[in-house]
Amino acid sequence: MSSDVITLRIDEFTAKLIEGFIKYKLANSKADALRWIMQRGMQSTKITIERKERSELIIKKWKENGLPDLPQNLSEISIKERSCANYSDPHCPHL
Repeated sequence: MSSDVITLRIDEFTAKLIEGFIKYKLANSKADALRWIMQRGMQSTKITIERKERSELIIKKWKENGLPDLPQNLSEISIKERSCANYSDPHCPHL
């Protein structure tokens, strides 16, 4: 199978999405990131990067302040539901 090389001029928004994908190690190259965008669309790509940025902020906060204290009597499902509610994520897979 051969592949063709195509030179593209992209807008700044798309370039930032591609760089975000590489920065967060969601893609290994610009070509991989562009394939992701073409397969899933710009909006899906933007949401994926926003989620990754939020998770990076949460991890940074936890590293600085330590993990949050949770009551001992919560089940695993309750903890997941509570974590989604705290960050107001309408796309949380746990809800």
